[in-house]
Amino acid sequence: MKYFLLAVLAPLILFASAQDGKVKNVEKYPNVKWRKKFRIARAKVNEGSYYNAVQYLEDAYKSKPEKIEIPHLLGESYRFLRDYKSAEKYYKLVVDKDAEAYVDDQYWLAQMQKMNGNYEGAKKTFNDYLKAKLGKKDNNFKAQAKVELVGCDTAVALTAAPTKVKVYRTEGAVNTTINDYSPKPLANNRVLFASQKTDTAVNTSTSKADYYVSLFTAEKAGNVYSNRQKLPIPPNSDTTNVGNGTLSLDETVLVYTKCDNKTVENEFSCRLYRSKKSGNTWGEGEELTALNFAGGTTTQPAFAVDGDGNTILYFVSNRKAKKDLDIYYAKVNGDGTFGAVTALDGINTEFDDMTPSYDPKNKLLYFSSNGYPGLGGLDVFKSYGAPGKWGAVANAGVPINSSADDFSMAIDQKGAKGFLVSNRPGTTSPLGQTCCDDIWTVIVQRDVFLKAIYVKRGDATNTPVEGVDASMYKVAGNNFEFVTNTVTTNAPFVFPVTRNTTYKINGNKDGYWPAIDNITISEDEERDTIEQIFYIDPIVKKKIRIPNVYFAFDKSNVIEFYQKEIDSVVLVLNANPGYSVEVQGHTDSKGSDEYNEKLSKRRADEVQKFLVKKKSIAATRVVAKGFGEKQPAVPNELPTGEDDPEGRARNRRVEFKIVPDKPEDAPEFENYGTVDPKVKTGPGFTYGVKKK
Repeated sequence: MKYFLLAVLAPLILFASAQDGKVKNVEKYPNVKWRKKFRIARAKVNEGSYYNAVQYLEDAYKSKPEKIEIPHLLGESYRFLRDYKSAEKYYKLVVDKDAEAYVDDQYWLAQMQKMNGNYEGAKKTFNDYLKAKLGKKDNNFKAQAKVELVGCDTAVALTAAPTKVKVYRTEGAVNTTINDYSPKPLANNRVLFASQKTDTAVNTSTSKADYYVSLFTAEKAGNVYSNRQKLPIPPNSDTTNVGNGTLSLDETVLVYTKCDNKTVENEFSCRLYRSKKSGNTWGEGEELTALNFAGGTTTQPAFAVDGDGNTILYFVSNRKAKKDLDIYYAKVNGDGTFGAVTALDGINTEFDDMTPSYDPKNKLLYFSSNGYPGLGGLDVFKSYGAPGKWGAVANAGVPINSSADDFSMAIDQKGAKGFLVSNRPGTTSPLGQTCCDDIWTVIVQRDVFLKAIYVKRGDATNTPVEGVDASMYKVAGNNFEFVTNTVTTNAPFVFPVTRNTTYKINGNKDGYWPAIDNITISEDEERDTIEQIFYIDPIVKKKIRIPNVYFAFDKSNVIEFYQKEIDSVVLVLNANPGYSVEVQGHTDSKGSDEYNEKLSKRRADEVQKFLVKKKSIAATRVVAKGFGEKQPAVPNELPTGEDDPEGRARNRRVEFKIVPDKPEDAPEFENYGTVDPKVKTGPGFTYGVKKK
């Protein structure tokens, strides 16, 4: 398989050519012999119509399973359809029957086993193939088989040690049921990518639908991408396929690929173009003749920088004689011209190397290749450095790579997240679980650390408080799991954390109130170090205002307004486990002394009950006392001797006396409170209006 077709215009090849006929075509010849069905299928294969071919071949195989040429062509057709499971099934039938006559099928059986994740089976079959009688024409397959054989062991090792990277299918308006590819991260959670306008397979020979591949953008809203927008014409075209775009940092220069719409593999060609944006208008595309290769294909551009900070353009071409795809680059001069085209020595192999992109934050080149040992067909690889100074090439590992094809890895300017293209299981495909390519999101989950200090609240200099016993707990519902602790110095303390986790950080120091903070690490956290300031309050002799609770005339129930006010008392008690409270009930002067003492005690009891049962304060920490009318807060009568409903309302109350365990460290407490109008009832007072 020529992988560059897969990465350039797979949507067109796989679907347009596959759908030039319908499954119903088989029914045109229900009674003809298998040979005619086989001839029709072979013609379909020659046209590239593999989907329709397998319909005839499956029908023929039912009639003549012993005819080895039928499963051979079924294996070939399913391989081109990228239905690896079906291809493996039929290649195995052929190899089991006559491996010597169909030696290439032995290679492809091993390749299909590998891409189905059957690495042990693939190793055996690759070894059998390498022991077979191979001719000169098989030298390329022989060399590839040796690479794939090493790849089987590599796959087992990498699968057993996955990297700290998260990969998931991108949700929303990016992926369709056909192929979507060449994603490039843009600023503000946007993405540039290539796709077909329609997600319905069409016949390119007869359909009038807009089936051409075009460039699109979409933007992330929440966890999904929306606002899918097709770029205008130009740079898109209504007469040819446009894809593999790359934008300059200021998004005013777009380099992209135009490819003809021929579907025969060896006639396919692509060329690079450039379009510049002025205001909201894109200019006509300019062919980059200095980079294009007349005798082949040039595609997959990617802006980057070299070791000296100069802008360069990576791209892919098959311009080298007797070579598959290689990666090249050229310097972009200030006037828009290009420097010399240079092959990426130290990166390119004798097989296909493609889809380059550069992570400037981490100085990593990402590319895909089948020339290095890998898990599947195409794997993503990486190398640190710059042109001329590359480090060792390393497999990007699992889960970036799978046993299927993985390519077009592109990371954003922060080096934290990006995309890749893959046909791994989980794609949305109408023709099998590995038929078609989708865009997958990549989150580079490097180790994350919390770097923090404690600062005295109100200190504008943010000077670290030393000697704080800082403890971290992982929060799981109502449970807290201890993680680690330290005693702070004048330097920040550092705790390791994991994404998608909430932590509780407790800070304790003599002379300070306990500091309790929660912090949640997002699953999409891009930073590797989260800097945080926690504030801690010194215990000083200051007044803490405790609210009173007021009651309607001759009532002892706590109305809703004051239930909320009581929370201030609860906060003090919860923050100071050694503190207790004395609940003191009072009344106004109406009624006898005996009655008022009982009423005041009922009021204190009601508040005590509320604290214990509703707020879970231990009963041993709450004492209720009644004082009747003996301790009025204000007079019950006006200076003239008249009744004062406002004064009496303020006397129908419960006050809180906080009792510290260490009186020398305790703040001063001051009772206060606002009388809600609903409690101003009783003789001489009607709600909102005094009687004259």
